[in-house]
Amino acid sequence: MSDLDELNTGPSWSTVHLSAPFGTPRRPRFGSSDSPATVLAGDHRMRFPTPRLSASISSLTALTLITGMLYAPGIAQGDTVETLAATPIAEAEQMCTSGAPTFDDVVTAAASVLRGTVGPDQLAGYDQQVADFRTSIAAVRVHRDGLPMRPDLVGTRTAEIDDPIVTYLVNGLDAVRTGRIDETMSVSHLTVNDAIEVFVLATGIVKIPAKLTAGMVPTVGFFLEPVVSAMFNGTKALARAVQNSIDAGCVAPNVYPPLVLDEAVIEPVQVPPAIEALAASVMTANGSCTPVAELTLATVVERARAYFDSGAVQMDRAAMHETADALQSFLASNQVAKPMLMRRADDLGPLVEALDMGPVTFLANLGADLAEGQALQTVPLAQVKVENAFDLATLTLDITSLLFSAGTTVAGFTGVGAAVTTPLSIVQDLVFAPTDYGAPIMRGVMQSMCAV
Repeated sequence: MSDLDELNTGPSWSTVHLSAPFGTPRRPRFGSSDSPATVLAGDHRMRFPTPRLSASISSLTALTLITGMLYAPGIAQGDTVETLAATPIAEAEQMCTSGAPTFDDVVTAAASVLRGTVGPDQLAGYDQQVADFRTSIAAVRVHRDGLPMRPDLVGTRTAEIDDPIVTYLVNGLDAVRTGRIDETMSVSHLTVNDAIEVFVLATGIVKIPAKLTAGMVPTVGFFLEPVVSAMFNGTKALARAVQNSIDAGCVAPNVYPPLVLDEAVIEPVQVPPAIEALAASVMTANGSCTPVAELTLATVVERARAYFDSGAVQMDRAAMHETADALQSFLASNQVAKPMLMRRADDLGPLVEALDMGPVTFLANLGADLAEGQALQTVPLAQVKVENAFDLATLTLDITSLLFSAGTTVAGFTGVGAAVTTPLSIVQDLVFAPTDYGAPIMRGVMQSMCAV
């Protein structure tokens, strides 16, 4: 006999009599000659079976049942029994524990609802089975920082970008640097929102190959790609709305005490040396440090000078300092047009942010500079930020990609067959894929982390 079958060792049918039309519930009569349960209400009769669990319930059905039980009312006992379940809760309507329920909250809420169907003589055994199940689940541990996190729990900039891949990389690198990557937590403490965050990350990962495939569709690929991107963004927005709704609600009450778990268990994670070296050089931006993206070229030169001057690399330090001074002089004495220092795409409007194309961002930035009367201004190269230099590099690649597209299109109109131009366009999408899909992630990480 399975554990679930042991929860329902009583008769398959129970009888409950209610006087018509309003009466005091009588004690259920078990083992009567009538096999179905009968409810008397005037001259009407209803028959219903007592719920019985079966070990053959599929995982999807069980999940649906448990989710519904979070919002199901408990069943009142007809007799007063000296048990925790029968203890009344004062002012229950005013009590509300907000936040996303944990896995243990789901288990205890479901067990609390089912507890109302268990006979008084079976409560002790039922409670013991629930306790054993909770203990076995609590013993399963996972590395928390190996799972995705909500962006607002990682940093301010990650919350603004809300790119699940950026958030995952930023949190993971900081976890490696601080040693948190080795800490584990009980599965029982994972929340419903954590499960949704895994879905959001999976959606973000699938979005990249989906956009790439859409972009390679002949003729309409250019228009199909943003449609596919918008579809995945809509899925992410829906997931965020569900999370916010869960946070604003109440965790279903239950009759079981909270779990008392041991402190965090350390289980070392093998991290590649290159990742450890990278993680040691950056930390999550917390408002008290300058993100990598906002470091000026002059600052980068001085950081490089300090690194070589520390003796980490054997070299002629005098020649190194002479070169650094000459480079700083060059950066300070040469100017660059201010429109070349582009604003962030999310500062130029939702349409520019959605397209995230170098030429579009440049034109939008130029329009903003013209509107502010700054289009003719120049700034020293020393004040150019790392992010600006990265944007200029991706802008060059974006323009190259557009010119390549124009060249193959013209060739198609001048007699070159589609069998030639279509493979060229596919090769183009593959060659420039790192610019289209890797650059936004790289930019987001630089904006969200500081150099140590």
